[in-house]
Amino acid sequence: MQPPLIGHPQRLEPFKNFLGFIAKTKEPILINGPTGSGKKRTIQFLIENGPFYQNPLFFLNGLTFTEDLWAQAHGVLQNRGTLVFEELHTLPLPFQAKFKDWLAGKRPLFNESLEISSDWRIICTSSSPQAIWDDLVYDFPYRLQLPSLNEVIEDIPYHLRYFLQGKSIRYLRYFFLLKTFFHQWQGNLRELEHYLLQAMAYYSSKSTEKASLGDEKVFGEICLRYYQDILKGERWYYPYKFLPNFTDHLAEILTKTDFRSKIMAEKLVSPLMKDEPGFLVFDLAEEDFEKKAYQVYTIFLDHLKLQT
Repeated sequence: MQPPLIGHPQRLEPFKNFLGFIAKTKEPILINGPTGSGKKRTIQFLIENGPFYQNPLFFLNGLTFTEDLWAQAHGVLQNRGTLVFEELHTLPLPFQAKFKDWLAGKRPLFNESLEISSDWRIICTSSSPQAIWDDLVYDFPYRLQLPSLNEVIEDIPYHLRYFLQGKSIRYLRYFFLLKTFFHQWQGNLRELEHYLLQAMAYYSSKSTEKASLGDEKVFGEICLRYYQDILKGERWYYPYKFLPNFTDHLAEILTKTDFRSKIMAEKLVSPLMKDEPGFLVFDLAEEDFEKKAYQVYTIFLDHLKLQT
């Protein structure tokens, strides 16, 4: 089971409404997006909200596609079901031409006994749409382009809350959030999830700190784990890929501007340790965590623009 579709409501709700509409049709769909951008989550949403939810599902991949697998697909789906063809762009161009004709019902891919059923739902995906033959692309009535995580920075706090739910993490240091916002996510959602797992392993290997914020009863815990994330050059821990302007101006913004005092004054973060007021954190238990996290990012970004 894939995680649900997650993101900033202003972006996600219109997208889900559109998916809900096309999910009820039988027309073929092509989903383009970089690796880890949520193509499988989108497929799951389409299936769960369409008329084929109770019918068989079969996955094929262009890298491993053979006639035997095609026959297996027919055996599983028979007269009604959903065929998901992943990495369509990896099919050789001559076979893409055959696939186009098959999709249009003009000829079978291999033999006439394995023709397409009128009650099959066809969903194809690609992480390199430029490698798909144009004539084949235009045969898909519905085409979706999923953004990379770097294009929807506002989604990151929503993914953090989802991935960390049920974990022993309650507080996130603001510095950790800044690094998460400004890292270039080449693996997108998949990389973010694995990054958090590695971060938890890294910080769990350190001694657990004791800290409090105001009345201890408010938070209900003294001994806790958190992301105390600092730049120590520990490249073995995680190979961050920051833009040069972030690393060049980070120290100056934190020490020579009103950035930290501003995010405290606006109550976006709280000092977790009374004897160390600079140790500022977000509380994952707060309902508006996502909003506060993104506000801190935008305030830092404004300071960064002034520096550059």
